[in-house]
Amino acid sequence: MKTELQIFLDRFPYPSEAKTALLQGLDQILSNAEAARLLLTPIEAYKNGASIDYGAAIQDAAAAGAAAGVHEYTAQFLLFACMGESLRLRYKEKGIDEAIWYDSMMDLIYKLHECHALHGIWGTFVAFWYDGFFAMTRFALGRLQYEVTTYYLTDTYSGHGITMKRDEKKVLNTHIPSSGPLRHEDVLDSYRRAYQFYNDLTINGMLPIICGSWLLYDRLKEFLPADCNIIRFQSDFEIVNNIELGGFDECWRIYNMNYPGDPALLPRNTSLQRRYADWLAAGGVSGAGYGILWFDGEKVVK
Repeated sequence: MKTELQIFLDRFPYPSEAKTALLQGLDQILSNAEAARLLLTPIEAYKNGASIDYGAAIQDAAAAGAAAGVHEYTAQFLLFACMGESLRLRYKEKGIDEAIWYDSMMDLIYKLHECHALHGIWGTFVAFWYDGFFAMTRFALGRLQYEVTTYYLTDTYSGHGITMKRDEKKVLNTHIPSSGPLRHEDVLDSYRRAYQFYNDLTINGMLPIICGSWLLYDRLKEFLPADCNIIRFQSDFEIVNNIELGGFDECWRIYNMNYPGDPALLPRNTSLQRRYADWLAAGGVSGAGYGILWFDGEKVVK
């Protein structure tokens, strides 16, 4: 198993410090019989083509870490990293481009960096997020990630001559990983890839894509420039709902830290960090928006 993990990690741009910590963590778990059983049982089942209970496997990984003196975030990361090669073979069996597997598995690195920045641990604090990738219901297509869902944003939606009720029609849900700048040309390229990959979801030749995110909060326009990447991304969507969020739970996504309760204590290393902190200091509140866009294969249809 250690050799398989080493090969998997070497395929991707993992920091050397992270690779060392992960391999050492696996060694510790494998040296403890009960810990090894807890971690390896779902990994072997997945390798043999079985469906697994991801929630139970995540709990068992945490228990394996506790038994071997490995932090649960590291142990839970190891669970999925050790299944990465088996997932690649599943892609191959289904004839899905390996580049999509690669982009999808890059999400492990994005979450690894978030965990290290926020908690100082090489691992993941959102292990629950990975079931979609390994059940092959969520795929990264260039800059964005997608999964099929039913329309859920409002009780009823009408636009472009199309009416949808809540939980009635299948649509595509998109997620925005923390993989760097959200350049609009990369976003459009991802929409094009999604149009091809999910062509069976088109309605009247258009692909419906929905999103719920702090990036779609309408009031961001009050303090971010109109030509910035976030507002350009937001402008692709018809925002159908906005909510205010108490306590600024999304703080870690922008600042790599939990909200300290005072905007003056937030880092100001980027223009987004500075503008958001100023907004909060002036009495602004955090929020999230929910929107839908229609893509015809080449452009967003307004």
